Amino acid sequence: MLHDHWWHPRGNVRRIASALFGVGALVAASWLAFGMGIFLVLPHAWRAPGDREKYTVPGAVRWAGIVIDHLLQVRVRITGTLPDPQGPRGMLVLSNHRSWLDPLLLIRFTHSNGLSKSEVRWIPFVGWMGRLTGAVFFDRRDPRDRQRARDEVLHLLRCGHRVQVFPEGTRTREERVGRRVYLNLVRDCWHQKIPVLCCSVWRTEAVLPPDFFGAWWGQSVELRVGKLLEPADFPDARTFAAAAWSEVVAGIDEVAALPITRS
Repeated sequence: MLHDHWWHPRGNVRRIASALFGVGALVAASWLAFGMGIFLVLPHAWRAPGDREKYTVPGAVRWAGIVIDHLLQVRVRITGTLPDPQGPRGMLVLSNHRSWLDPLLLIRFTHSNGLSKSEVRWIPFVGWMGRLTGAVFFDRRDPRDRQRARDEVLHLLRCGHRVQVFPEGTRTREERVGRRVYLNLVRDCWHQKIPVLCCSVWRTEAVLPPDFFGAWWGQSVELRVGKLLEPADFPDARTFAAAAWSEVVAGIDEVAALPITRS
């Protein structure tokens, strides 16, 4: 397609329009995080991590919903059964990763915040709101910081919070999934007797492309909510982790075969 090439005039125009909308969307989302965070999140900042999220996550869910539905006007088709928002148990939400939209989808529909690279904390207002609503930021290059983040995630899970992770480590640009996945936290969940909810996302890169800064509105995306795997049903941590990732990949194959929804 002509617009896929940066050097083609139509490609230039498309990318410039996408970049301009992306800047506007980021600014609007940041100020929205500031406004909503002041009233819905900041009043609970004094609470300890693990307890605080019970009060602050609803604010993040509302923020993500406004960004998805109104700012980006994303059409989300959900297959599977969403977890009960008021469910008392903590769970690890496992998913593939295709764009910056993925964490927002999981915040809104699974009421989870997640493990995220350290750069996100510096996004104005979004970073501090994320931190107060259960996001765990870490430097992937620092082994000690990775272990600290791992410990924080397990603490949140034991306290009944939901934490989302993307074991590919970054947004994949491959056809289906990344070549390497990191499942240490899933294995930790087997030892800690914490269930894992397996989700799959598709076409989210049509909204927020992974290869350049930009955004498009009014796109259709897929979210498949798969099985909730219980550690007690598996003999060891390795088998548990392999089954969880296999469920994610099976979900990708399922939603990738669905026709694109049109308004």
